[in-house]
Amino acid sequence: MLSVVCAARARCWLRRLALVMLGTGLIIGAYFQVPAVAYYWAQSAWSTDAAHPQVLWLPQYQAVVQARPVVGLEDNLSGLTFSTHTGTLFATTNRPAQIAELSTEGEVLRTIPIHGARDTEGITHIAGERFLLSDERNNTLYAVNIGPDTQAVQAREPLPMPLTSLHRNLGVEAVSWDARRQRLLVGQEKWPLRLLSVEGNPEIAASGAVTRPAELAVKEWSARGLGALFINDLASVTTHEPTGNLLLLSEESAMVVEYTPQGDPVSLLPLWSGLHGLEQKIPQPEGITLAPDDRMFIVSEPNLFYRFEKPATRGMVRQATGQGTAS
Repeated sequence: MLSVVCAARARCWLRRLALVMLGTGLIIGAYFQVPAVAYYWAQSAWSTDAAHPQVLWLPQYQAVVQARPVVGLEDNLSGLTFSTHTGTLFATTNRPAQIAELSTEGEVLRTIPIHGARDTEGITHIAGERFLLSDERNNTLYAVNIGPDTQAVQAREPLPMPLTSLHRNLGVEAVSWDARRQRLLVGQEKWPLRLLSVEGNPEIAASGAVTRPAELAVKEWSARGLGALFINDLASVTTHEPTGNLLLLSEESAMVVEYTPQGDPVSLLPLWSGLHGLEQKIPQPEGITLAPDDRMFIVSEPNLFYRFEKPATRGMVRQATGQGTAS
């Protein structure tokens, strides 16, 4: 009788151990991007971007500028945006709080101190000389103007965001303006990872006015299915305006994921050594943006600059400039 009881207990213990091991394996697999790796290799084998006209199709991208030091900035390079008004990039640092205007080759054209903000993590171009900055610690967006003669900006026009922060360093991390759809995308890094679509504020582009939070229509965006397992955090976000698809950049996962507006994943770009022309994994990627011709720019700490292009894009750039692209 005792032996039967012992055997039953042993079987029960083994079942519990198997369940624990299975659960642990699933958690570890999700954290280390096993689903993303499988999805990536499957999508890479499907076809070229020509078969996917309704998506940006990240597998076609190659690094043509990589790990280029951003000379003139010491540390903490974070948000990134492309200005269609100037044809240049604008990035932020938080210590010190400043904006850096960059060329598309990663050269610092000027730096602009920010007064009144504590922890500037993101920046997005709205229209003309109008930009929005995100302050993670204050959980706030600030509207500022940056003209050709701007020497400094004052963070005086706050737009508080309805994001609940569990830690003072986990507030508003990412911000991106979708001009075609007149919406703001505002992201929280993690705990929880959240992405909000903020609509009902067209004046922000037309006149630069900041609408009160009560007048905004806020919708929560979330990934669906396997897409929810692809990234562990949100460092930056941008929109592919022709399709409305979202590009989410994860620092921990070192990955860019393209999602439909409904949250379905459609393509991946792992920022790992040996893939897409990268000689080394991108360390701590923090900011991502797209140019109108679909060139992709990424900045990382410690202050490195990357540019990715598709073969068709490289041809268009060469024709427009009469020169080859840097590599």
